[in-house]
Amino acid sequence: MDLTDKEIWDAAYAEEYDGLASLPTWDIITEAQFKQISKGIKVLPYMAIAKIKYDEFNRQKQAKYRIAVLDNRDYHHWSKESTAAPVMSQLELHLLTSLAVSHQHSLKNCDMKQAFVQSSLPKDETYFVKPPIGCTCSPPGTYWKFICSLYGLRCAPKLWFDHLSSYLKSMGLRNSDISPSLFVGHLIEGGSPFMLEFMWMI
Repeated sequence: MDLTDKEIWDAAYAEEYDGLASLPTWDIITEAQFKQISKGIKVLPYMAIAKIKYDEFNRQKQAKYRIAVLDNRDYHHWSKESTAAPVMSQLELHLLTSLAVSHQHSLKNCDMKQAFVQSSLPKDETYFVKPPIGCTCSPPGTYWKFICSLYGLRCAPKLWFDHLSSYLKSMGLRNSDISPSLFVGHLIEGGSPFMLEFMWMI
């Protein structure tokens, strides 16, 4: 790998790390603090996943890192109801597209950057991660104690859905009777109906 490639990937990692740290997603604690407060809780393994994103013309657009933990090592006991979040089906996608076209409405999509880390963890859920090997952003010999959820945690999709649902309902939208992932209502009194549906993409 030449120097230019290294600089690109180092910048991609720094962007991911800085975004997570600025929320903040974690508290950085020392080895001594970890031993004092961990109370036997194991450190979760992590992955720093590197990928190249492409534009609509299949051209290389961006080098991207995703810092995530391994959910198969999550020591909490979860039920399906406590982790699952409703998502858009292909049928619903086709239906919304047909409605937008037939009524000559705009159909738009958006990408929420680092969406799953916007939700605070419940106080009874504690997770620790040791920073990735070679991480130049966290001091050596430290740990991350999570404040917010992170990609890979089993509870992350449900926490994010509940968090955003609460915000949308405060705006006057409501869950559709036919699909819990579809929100409908009027953002402007007397205006056109507004529909928003969740679709997960990692």
